[in-house]
Amino acid sequence: MSKSREIIEIIADVVKETAVDCTLTVVMPRGVVKEIPCPPIHYVFGNAQYVKDKLDDLSKSPRGAEMKFPMIALFCPFNEQRNTPDYHSKAKVRILIACSSDKKWSNEQRLETSFKNILRPIYNRFLEALKEDGRFDFGYDEHVAHEYSENYSYGRYGAHTGTGEEVSEPIDAINISNLELKVKLPNCRI
Repeated sequence: MSKSREIIEIIADVVKETAVDCTLTVVMPRGVVKEIPCPPIHYVFGNAQYVKDKLDDLSKSPRGAEMKFPMIALFCPFNEQRNTPDYHSKAKVRILIACSSDKKWSNEQRLETSFKNILRPIYNRFLEALKEDGRFDFGYDEHVAHEYSENYSYGRYGAHTGTGEEVSEPIDAINISNLELKVKLPNCRI
C-alpha cells in the first residue's frame, strides 16, 4: 500500500515517529530528575480556533486531559504549489510544538522545565523524523529550512486565537514558521 502524498497526512505520520527514540527530562517530586521516553504526541491540524477547541474538548475528561500534551499542531490552511512536474507539491507551513505550563513560572523556570527538557528534544526529533520519512525532498544536504521561535509569553499571558479567545490553559511552545516542504513524486522505492 502506498503512503499518502498529502502534507496533512504525512505530518501525522512524522508526528507518530517523533515520539520514537525521543527522550524527555522530567522533574519528579522532591526535585528528582528523571529521563523518560516521550509519550505519544497529540497531533492536530486546523486554524488556531480549531486547535483551541480540540484542547478544550480533551480537557473535559481525565483521559483526554492526559492525551493532549505534548502536542504538535499544523496550522491550516496553507497554500500548496502543484505546478511543477518535479514535485507532487511544495508548501511553506506553520507548526506549533507545545507542552503544558504554569502561569506562575518565571522565564528561567520555563527555559529549564519546558524548553530544555521537553520542547527542544521534541523539536530536534521532529526534524529528524521529517528527514527519515522519505516523502519530502530537503536537497542533498538535507537542510530543513524554517524559522524558529521560542514563545515564553503563552505560558505567562495565554495563547489566543485570531478572534482573541484564550486557550483554556497555559502552554509553552516552539513556533516553526515558513517550514519549506517539497513532497516528492511517488516512485517504486518509497
